[in-house]
Amino acid sequence: MEIENPLESCTLLYVEDDKEIRRRVIPFLAPRVKTLWVAENGRKGLELFEKCKPDIIVTDLQMPKMDGIRMSKAIRFSDKEIPIVLTASYSDDYRLSAAIEAQISAFLPKPVKINDLIKTVEQTAKSVFGQRARSKTQSTLAQHYLAIEESALLIYLDEKGRIKQVNEGMLDLLGYTREVLEGEPFENLLYRDHNFNRYDSLFGAFSAGESWYGELNLLTQFDRELIFKATLIPIFDTMGPSYQFMMLLDDITELVNYRKLLKNELDQTQDTLYEKIHFLEQYQNAINEGTAICRFLEDGTILKTDSRFDKIFGFEKNELVKRSFYQLCPNLESDLKAKVAEAISNRSVLRQRIRCLDNKERMYVSDSVFIPIYRLNGEIEEIISIHNDITDIIKLNEEIKNTQKELLYILGEVVESRSQETGYHVKRVAEYSRILAGLAGLDEKEVELLGIVAPMHDVGKIAIPDKILLKPGKLEPEEEEVIKGHTLIGGELFGNSERSFMKAARIVALEHHESYDGTGYPFAKAGEEIHIFGRIVAIADVFDALSVERTYKKSWPVEEIIEFMKRERGKKFDPHLIDLFLENLDLFLEVRKRENMS
Repeated sequence: MEIENPLESCTLLYVEDDKEIRRRVIPFLAPRVKTLWVAENGRKGLELFEKCKPDIIVTDLQMPKMDGIRMSKAIRFSDKEIPIVLTASYSDDYRLSAAIEAQISAFLPKPVKINDLIKTVEQTAKSVFGQRARSKTQSTLAQHYLAIEESALLIYLDEKGRIKQVNEGMLDLLGYTREVLEGEPFENLLYRDHNFNRYDSLFGAFSAGESWYGELNLLTQFDRELIFKATLIPIFDTMGPSYQFMMLLDDITELVNYRKLLKNELDQTQDTLYEKIHFLEQYQNAINEGTAICRFLEDGTILKTDSRFDKIFGFEKNELVKRSFYQLCPNLESDLKAKVAEAISNRSVLRQRIRCLDNKERMYVSDSVFIPIYRLNGEIEEIISIHNDITDIIKLNEEIKNTQKELLYILGEVVESRSQETGYHVKRVAEYSRILAGLAGLDEKEVELLGIVAPMHDVGKIAIPDKILLKPGKLEPEEEEVIKGHTLIGGELFGNSERSFMKAARIVALEHHESYDGTGYPFAKAGEEIHIFGRIVAIADVFDALSVERTYKKSWPVEEIIEFMKRERGKKFDPHLIDLFLENLDLFLEVRKRENMS
């Protein structure tokens, strides 16, 4: 929208040595400008220019000390753009070449008519305002472009579908050099399979100059297949009928492969996970939804959201405008606001996983990027936030984890039942381990993980023959060696998987019979060579084993158990852990009492 009188927002420097002319002109100029500075000669005018930095200068030509041309030339050394209006009599001795050299913007003959002067400075003000608006728009557009360049994958193509330019992110992903790709048909990048005709609509969009949205499979330089969600946008030349295209790509290869991996895991455990299959469809929907965009001010006030953002949070179009973005994330509000402020201060991009509430108070999880946009003067204009909804992926991961927990627990119970003992042993060992891990200062995730895998400590006994495992009397030395082998068998069962559950279960199975003084088995590890999970489960297992009656022994009184564990401090047991255990014995006795009553 054009400002009705831009002169009102401009500052003006008026330089005139004739006192009578100043007295006549100033009353007309002063009310029409934001600020008016007046100087009686060129030297004073130059001083005011350097101090006040006006938007427009009106100056006389002939003046004492420094004339208007000399002043204008001096000003041009530091400011090539400021408009300068020169007033002069036709009889004044000046050369046109000097005025051109000083880059005079306009000329008014003396005696100056007030109407002509006002009209000239108003036209000059419009030019100043228009230049400012264009500069601001160009700066904002440039920042938007740079924000997209930094966070997106881009390919520019001509009207025939040939590659004109590829941004750095896309070059890194594909492994090609810029010289190899530019000028090549985009079709050469596509992975050719039996369903190649699915790209007919894309080729049609190239021919018709139309937009297109869909999934692409591209080949890297090393023949690796990558999968993208792609948006083709035509860019038309305003001076003619020609056009080119910008293609925005989102690499979903990892997500698609992860979906396949999850499906395989679900297939392998379909007896217990069949009811979870529907999550795969939700996962596919999560991929198809793509990213969502929200623009908001520094204080969080939402300026605009796209349709995907509105859909995710269940709001109607423009319903979120003028609300605070930070209020959508109530549990993160102050922390997120501080991190965005830090990104603005550092002129950096913030990448953050956030949890937000929709209009029905349902939780959504998003991997988000926050990009500050600045004005020419360095002040913040707005923040663009780009969000990838991963709620369904998070839920699916939780389902997989919960199922793994259930399977591990069931396997532990199977081992115990084969030993003709109740499943209460594995429950108690798990709870003892969880409590002791917390007392030892392990973080919440480690405490939870140990509680899940502790029931696996004797899983190797599943391969021990019944005649040894169930023998009621004392074992022969060779039989004891067979029993000791259950640690190695347990370790082998869990293999060399990199998954946290499997790694932790392997540690517990292998190391729960190691001793702090190095006299344990199977590897005779000592001290902190033994993983803390193994040291904790060793205490939990012995305490529970001595507390209950088994086929080959009677239960011990609590007093005798305590004395035994004190004697084994620094021998079988970690001294620090056994101290924590004995100092908090009531917690462990309460677990035993509760389990025995249930």
